[in-house]
Amino acid sequence: MVSENAWHGCSSWCHTQASFDELAFLRLWHDWASDAARPTHLHVVAHTMQPLQADALLSAVAAHPELLPLAQQLADECWGLLPGMHRLRFALAGEHHTNAEPSQVSDARVMLTLCVGTHEDWPEFADVLRAHSIGPCTPPVDAPALNARTVTLIGSGIAGAGTARALAERGWQVTVLDAGAAPAAGASGLPVGVVAPHTSHDDSGVSRLSRAGLRLMEQTMRGLLTEGVDWGCTGVRERRLPGKTRRGGVPLSWLNEHAHTANDWTHKAPPPAPEDAYWHPRGAWLRPAQLVRALLNHPNIRWQGRAKVDALKCITSASKWQVLQGSKVLAESSRVVLAAGPGSAALIATTTEDGSAPRINPLRGQVSWGLMADVPAGTHMPATPVNGNGSFVHNIPSPDGPAWYTGATYDRISGDARLLDADHAENLERLQALEPDTAAALAPLFATVGTNDSRVHGWAGVRCGVHDRLPMTGRVPNAPEGLYMNTAMGSRGLTLGLLCGELLAAQWHGEPLPVEARLAKFLDATRFKPKT
Repeated sequence: MVSENAWHGCSSWCHTQASFDELAFLRLWHDWASDAARPTHLHVVAHTMQPLQADALLSAVAAHPELLPLAQQLADECWGLLPGMHRLRFALAGEHHTNAEPSQVSDARVMLTLCVGTHEDWPEFADVLRAHSIGPCTPPVDAPALNARTVTLIGSGIAGAGTARALAERGWQVTVLDAGAAPAAGASGLPVGVVAPHTSHDDSGVSRLSRAGLRLMEQTMRGLLTEGVDWGCTGVRERRLPGKTRRGGVPLSWLNEHAHTANDWTHKAPPPAPEDAYWHPRGAWLRPAQLVRALLNHPNIRWQGRAKVDALKCITSASKWQVLQGSKVLAESSRVVLAAGPGSAALIATTTEDGSAPRINPLRGQVSWGLMADVPAGTHMPATPVNGNGSFVHNIPSPDGPAWYTGATYDRISGDARLLDADHAENLERLQALEPDTAAALAPLFATVGTNDSRVHGWAGVRCGVHDRLPMTGRVPNAPEGLYMNTAMGSRGLTLGLLCGELLAAQWHGEPLPVEARLAKFLDATRFKPKT
C-alpha cells in the first residue's frame, strides 16, 4: 500500500506488482478514489501467468463489500486477455457524455497494465516492471516545466482529437487548429466506419496493435457516446475474400490452448455464414465525427477552425514554437503535434534546414450511401456490419432517416476529394463480392447515379499513409526539438488513432506505455531516419 500522503502533489503515480494481486489492486484503487488529493492518473503494472477470471475475481472479494463495485468494473474488463500486454482503463466515477459541460469532465483515471503470460515467453515484461518502480512517473529530462505545458495540435480528425484529449487529461493547455469550418472536416468526416481487429495467422505486430486500439476505442465510445445513435457494439462479420487476405486465418494457438480467450476477439463465423467468414464479437460501427466532437469537449482544449497553417517556426531562444498563417501567428506553444493528414509533410518541410520531410502519400476513399426508405421491400440485409474488401452497414441513424453505407474505395494515387461516378460503380462491385444478394437488390439504386434523381449519394475524403502502412507517431526526424507528429493512419485510423495519441502522451510523461515497447517501435516516426 501507498504510505499516507506519498502521492500527494503528483499528477501520475505508478505502482508495480511482480505478480498480480487482485485484492491489493482493488484496495489501492479504493484508497486512490477516496483521496481528494489523489494523482490524476494511477498506473498499476502487474504480471499474471493466466488471464483473470471474472467469476473467481468476484468470489475473492465477496467478503469485502466496499470493494465489490470496483471488482465488478474489473470483472467487466476481463475479456480477451491473450498472452501479451493489455491496458484496462477505469474512470473515477464513469466517463461523461459528450453533451456534458466541459467543466464537468473528470480526468481521473486508473490504468491497469496487465502483462499476461510466462516470463520465458515474454521477457520484455521484466523490463517493464524494472522500468517503472513504485512512485511518481518521471517525465523525460526535456519535458517542459509544468507552467509551460502548452501544445498546438494541427488537425482535428480522430488522431488529432485523440492526442489533444490524452494531453488535456494530463494538464496540458491544448490549442487545436484546423483548416476546416468544423472538427473532422477531413478523412474523419467519414459518415460511418467499421471498427474491428486485424487478425493474421502469425499474430503480427499489426494484429496486436489493432487489439490494443480496439479495446481503447471501445472504452472511449462507451464513455463518451450514445450507443445506438453514435455507435453500436454489434459485432462485425469479416469475409476473407480472394486477393484481399492471401494468408488469412488466426494463429493455431487460438484454436487450441487459447481458444476460450481468443473467441472474445475473433473466431470462425458459424453457419449460415460463408466458409471464408470470421466473427469479431467486439467489432462495432461508429460515426467518427461524433467521437471527434466528444474528444474535443474538454476545458483544457481550445478548438479553432478556418485556421489554415502555412508554416512552423521554432524560436530556440525562447523554447517555443510559432504556428504561422502567412506572417500571422495563429498560436505559440512549447510543443507542436502534426495530425494534418497529407498536409503534415509540407509543414515539416518548413522546419528542416534542407526542406526534407517524410514521404506521406494521399489515399483517396469514397463511400456510397442511400436511405433505407429507398431499398426495395424484402431486400436481404446482413444482420450485422460486414467488412472484407470494403464494408457494408445499414440502418444507421442519419439526419434524413436510417441509411445504408458501403465502401470505401482505396486510391493510393489521388488526393482529390471530389465525388466520382466511377467510384460508386467500384463500391457496387465490391459489395457484389461481399454480399451478392444485397448488391443485387441495391443495383437499381446505383443505376440512378449520374441522373437528377440519384438514389445513391456519396462522401469522399483523403487519408494518408507511408509505405509500411503503419502510423507515424513521435518526434519528427531532422526537425528542431519540440515538433511531433501523429499521422499516416491510412485505413486504420479508427483502430489506431486513439492508441497512438495515448502512446505519445505516455512517452511525454514517462508513464508505462499502453503497448509493448517493441510494438511502439513499429509506430515510431523516426523509423525511416537514415542510419549514420
